[in-house]
Amino acid sequence: MSRFTFELRSIVYVVLYLIIFMLYYFLTLKRRGKRLDHRVIINAFFIFYLLSVFRFVFTPFMMWFDAADRAEFITLIFQQESLTLWEVANINLIPLRSLIQTVSAPLFMWRTTLRFVVGNFMLLFPLPIFIGLLSKKELTFKKALLIGFLATLFIESGQLVINLATGFPNRLVCVDDLLLNTLGAIVGYFVFKKCHRFFKNIVLQIYKFLTWS
Repeated sequence: MSRFTFELRSIVYVVLYLIIFMLYYFLTLKRRGKRLDHRVIINAFFIFYLLSVFRFVFTPFMMWFDAADRAEFITLIFQQESLTLWEVANINLIPLRSLIQTVSAPLFMWRTTLRFVVGNFMLLFPLPIFIGLLSKKELTFKKALLIGFLATLFIESGQLVINLATGFPNRLVCVDDLLLNTLGAIVGYFVFKKCHRFFKNIVLQIYKFLTWS
């Protein structure tokens, strides 16, 4: 079959991270006026986090170069010759339906349940922490809520675009993802507000370690 599977393998992931970080590092070198500061350390982890989110929510996905091969694969998997636009989009707009179905799944599917519930909750948990550390202004609850919601909306929209562009339901576009991701961002905000000195101290210790001579 003329099928292509896009997957961000570990080696490619590491190389891509290094390229992006080095570009950021050297492009901001003149503005910083020195080789290393606290923001560089935070951004090093932030870039790693953003790439990890991209890898988790958008890959892998499959696409076909030949319509006949695509139809053959769909017939093999779904026992039908083609998929409707709604099936290709793979959208669930009913709140809590996917969450209840996942939690109610048999015990042997615990990995899927864990990935769906915990994975979606933790996905944006670090986001307000990074933004709070990088922002010069105080991060408010409304900003954290809006950032979490818009980030999730961007992710779900991107997954929908992938489904429609490939003509195959690679990813599930689900309103429950929106709820869990946003909830994770909200919890992350409260954790940051409670433990912001702890996070800043971690950055300080890393800075001292890297600049020790």
